[in-house]
Amino acid sequence: MEQWNNVELTSITKKSYTLNHDYDDAAKPNKANDTDSTPQNSNGNSNGNVNDQVASSDGDKVLQPGSDIKPKMRPEDVEPLVRRLYGITVSELKELISYDDRNYLIKEDCNVKNPLIVTHCPLGYVLKILNALDSKKEEFVDAQNQLLLYLSKQQVKCPRPIANARGKYYSVEQLNGNAHVVRLLDFIPGKMFHEVEVTKNLLFQCGEYLAKLDRALKNFTHKAYDTHKTLWMLQSVPQLRDFLYALQDHQRKALCEEIIEAFESKVLSVLSTLELQIIHGDYNEQNILVSSSKDGSLDSYRVTGVIDFGDTNRSPLIFELGIAMSYMMLQAKDLASGGIFLAGYTSIQSISATERSYLKYCVAARLAQSLVMGAYTHTLHPGNDYVLVTQAQGWILLEQLWRDSFESIDELWQTTAHQYLTQSNK
Repeated sequence: MEQWNNVELTSITKKSYTLNHDYDDAAKPNKANDTDSTPQNSNGNSNGNVNDQVASSDGDKVLQPGSDIKPKMRPEDVEPLVRRLYGITVSELKELISYDDRNYLIKEDCNVKNPLIVTHCPLGYVLKILNALDSKKEEFVDAQNQLLLYLSKQQVKCPRPIANARGKYYSVEQLNGNAHVVRLLDFIPGKMFHEVEVTKNLLFQCGEYLAKLDRALKNFTHKAYDTHKTLWMLQSVPQLRDFLYALQDHQRKALCEEIIEAFESKVLSVLSTLELQIIHGDYNEQNILVSSSKDGSLDSYRVTGVIDFGDTNRSPLIFELGIAMSYMMLQAKDLASGGIFLAGYTSIQSISATERSYLKYCVAARLAQSLVMGAYTHTLHPGNDYVLVTQAQGWILLEQLWRDSFESIDELWQTTAHQYLTQSNK
C-alpha cells in the first residue's frame, strides 16, 4: 500500500497484504496487521521458534492459534539475497506492509549490468519472502506463479513473476534457521481503490472487473488447488470457533456463533451442489488498482488491475462475490452499496436465484471471519492497536446486516442496483 500493489502471493493464514501501499486509517478490515520493531505498519510476529509453533504434520497446513510464522529478516540481509538470486544491485529498498510475509520494494542500480533479468522493470520489483507456513506449500506457490502468467496472457493486469538465476519463479532459502520461499514480482504503479473517493460508478466498475477476472480464471486449472485449504477460505468458517476466545464482548461472540451455525446449515450443507472454480478470494479495496483520466473529476477513475493472489482457491463463485461485497460495503460504509457492486458483477457474470439466496450468509460469514481474526491478532500483539482500526465499522456493518436488515437485504440490494442502472447520469 504505498504507491502500489504488487503483491499476490501468500496464502492461508493470512496473507501478505496489498503490500505495496502505505495503509491509511481506513485500511484493512480483514486480516489484521501485526507490528514488530521493523517498518511502520508492518506486522510482525516476533516471538518463539516458528518451527515449534507451526505444525509439521502431513496434509494441508492451516494456521493454528498462537502460531508465529513471519520470517525473521533484517533489511541488511535483503541486498545480498536479491543479488545472489536475481543479479540485482539495489539502489533503493523499502519494506512494505504485509500480514505474515516479508515484502520489499526494490529498485535496481541501472548503472550495473545484470545479465540475469532479460526484461527489466524500470519501476522496480517486489521481493516476497513467504511465511514459514506457506513456504511448506511449494506446489501452491507454483500454482500462483502459473496463474499469474496465465492471466497476463488474458489481458488481466497483475504482477508478473520474475525468473531467478536458475530460471525458476521461486526458490526455497534458509533464512535465520528457517526455510522460506522467495519470489520476485514486477512492481505496478498506480493508486489503490482505498486511496480514492468511493463513487457509485467505481463500485459498479469493481463488480464488472471481478466478473471479467472470474471469467478468465474459469478455464485455469492446477492440481495444487484440488487440495489447497486455508483459514481464509469461506469453507473454513467453522474453524473460527477456535479463535472466538479472542472476543471479549460476549454479545459479539454470540453473534459470530450464530453466523457460523447459520452458514454451516444454509450454505456449507449444500456445498456439493455448487459449481467450483478458481477464485481470487480476497478482492478488496487494498487489492484493486485504479487509474485516473486527465480530466481530474471524481468519476474519472477506472479499475485497471488487481493484485495479491495469495488467497486464490477453488470455491463456488458465490463465495467470491460474498467476500468482495463485504469489503466494498465496508469501504462505502453502506449496506445498500453492495447492490451497485452486485449490478456490475452480474452485468458480466450471471448468478442464479438460488445462489443469490446464499449471498447474505456469505457476506456475514466473511465479515465475522475478518473481525474475529483481527481480534485474535491483537491478542498476539496487544500493543498493536493498528489491527483494530477497522473493527468499529466492521461490527456496525455486521450487526446492521444480521440484526436489522437480514430479511430485507436481498430486496435492498436489488432496489439499489435497479436505481443505479436506470438513472440517466452514472
